[in-house]
Amino acid sequence: MKKTKQIKIRDVLVGGGAPIAVQSMTNTDTRDAKATLAQIRALADAGFDIVRCAVPDMQAAEALREMSGRLEEMPGEEGYPAYLASRIAEFYERAGAVVCLGGDDRRGSISAIGAVSPPGGDISEPVSQATLRIVKVFWGLSSSLAYKRHFPAIDWLQSYSLYISRLQEWFSDNVSPEWNELRAKAMRVLQEEAELNEIVQLVGVDALSWKDRLTLEVARSIREDYLHQNAFDEVDTYTSLAKQFAMLRLILEYQEKGNQALDAGANLSDVIALPVREQIGRAKYIPESEMKRFEQIESDLSSQCAALMDEGGEG
Repeated sequence: MKKTKQIKIRDVLVGGGAPIAVQSMTNTDTRDAKATLAQIRALADAGFDIVRCAVPDMQAAEALREMSGRLEEMPGEEGYPAYLASRIAEFYERAGAVVCLGGDDRRGSISAIGAVSPPGGDISEPVSQATLRIVKVFWGLSSSLAYKRHFPAIDWLQSYSLYISRLQEWFSDNVSPEWNELRAKAMRVLQEEAELNEIVQLVGVDALSWKDRLTLEVARSIREDYLHQNAFDEVDTYTSLAKQFAMLRLILEYQEKGNQALDAGANLSDVIALPVREQIGRAKYIPESEMKRFEQIESDLSSQCAALMDEGGEG
């Protein structure tokens, strides 16, 4: 029989030739700390070496504080058990490539996606912080985006991935050498939008330059025409990386050519009202089999912006 890896759960050794450990699991609602703790003690008195309990939500996690206190364990941050971070880490350590047991050379992978929903969306509490210290990707869901019917309701300013630097070469080779630059530029636009919105709330939109107002329009286009997705639409329910790149390049090219038109003397209202903007907004509904239509939209964008620049120069 193949020897398994040995692990240690508190003072109990499991696997790797260690004596068999008798395990059980509570069937109480973990949020009921009193009942759960009573069952744990009953199982311990019956001779069980390991007792597991499910912690499916934040209320159950908060109950750990009460149980830890009754067991007279050393408290950690905000009264949670001192071993909270290590237990969360052990869960995520299960993810990764695996070699399956058996005669055949079978390999697979396990992805661990944790959903943490603290009361009031306060991610500064210990469970959220312990999770963020371990995981390398964070998708922060925004209630305000959900109320606005913007789906997926992922907050682009709070969310992050620490794998970006490792994937840059792959995106450059498999999508486009421009991918990483466009992504970084789109993130800068969204961050600038947040800063400009604060100024607008204080002194009004009239305090912004025309280029700043164009930045707000481009950011809105990124949000509504690129990040917003309709999962019930036959085309928009799935988008290839090639199409994502083409869509994002259209939006950012509009910003670049729009700024050039403003420099040439064009009016902001004319830049915003370009007919091609409707085509850019509906580009996400272009089927994958009709990708050549993006070239036509780019051509229309160039010609319409050129016409604006000519008019601005004549004026």
